[in-house]
Amino acid sequence: MSSARRSLLPLVIAAACSLCSTAGIAQAQDAPKRPYEIAGDFSLAASQGNQQVTTIALGQRYSYTFAHWKFSQSAAALRGTANGVRNAELYQLALRSDVDITKKLTAYLSASGLRNTPAGLNSQVQEGLGLGFQFVETEGDKLQFSLGLGALQRGFVGDAASQSDFVGNASGTYRHAFSKTAYLEQTATFTPNFTISDAWLLTAKSAVVAPLSARFGIKVGYLVNVNNAPPLRPPVNGVAQTARFKKFDGLLTTGVQFTY
Repeated sequence: MSSARRSLLPLVIAAACSLCSTAGIAQAQDAPKRPYEIAGDFSLAASQGNQQVTTIALGQRYSYTFAHWKFSQSAAALRGTANGVRNAELYQLALRSDVDITKKLTAYLSASGLRNTPAGLNSQVQEGLGLGFQFVETEGDKLQFSLGLGALQRGFVGDAASQSDFVGNASGTYRHAFSKTAYLEQTATFTPNFTISDAWLLTAKSAVVAPLSARFGIKVGYLVNVNNAPPLRPPVNGVAQTARFKKFDGLLTTGVQFTY
């Protein structure tokens, strides 16, 4: 082999490697983003001996993005017992559909259900519609606010009658992604009651996820529910009570999350 050919050989190899690397990067960049997201989380706390306590919490969410609209669904369940006596119970389901009006503005329809008997709620169903605006939407950060109106139906523990109110809805969501599997998320929802002015509701959720692998992570979450006008406690031995349930409920969970 001539000296000229020998001198060109390293350049040819380097050029071939560069082309392969560039093609690989382009293919990764051109890979279509999944239109759906599925996530589930599980946490368990149990103790034995002098005190037998068991608390199980489950969470799940799903979303699918179409060409001009998005469907979202989430669910949560919590059940706890202490020495065989139930001391915590919460079930929640939420559905929402957003239709694009512009690139950042959407119109939404939503429905949600809640059962939280330790807080005096046998059932709570809310339907709503309104507008959402995406203030920030990048690979690392997302910030969205929504305003709307709706109806709220509630049934209380120890009370056969139900209550139906005309309500508003103001909510916001912020999410910062440290990586594909690590993120910080904060949501808050304020529900003013136009039928009973002091019976407003506030819900706030905070979550931090640290990755264990490409699909699994450790999730720490804190949920706050505030009912400014909680119901009366149920009658005891036929005697009506004047005390009310507490306005504030807080729930701290730590567990494992799976994302696909």
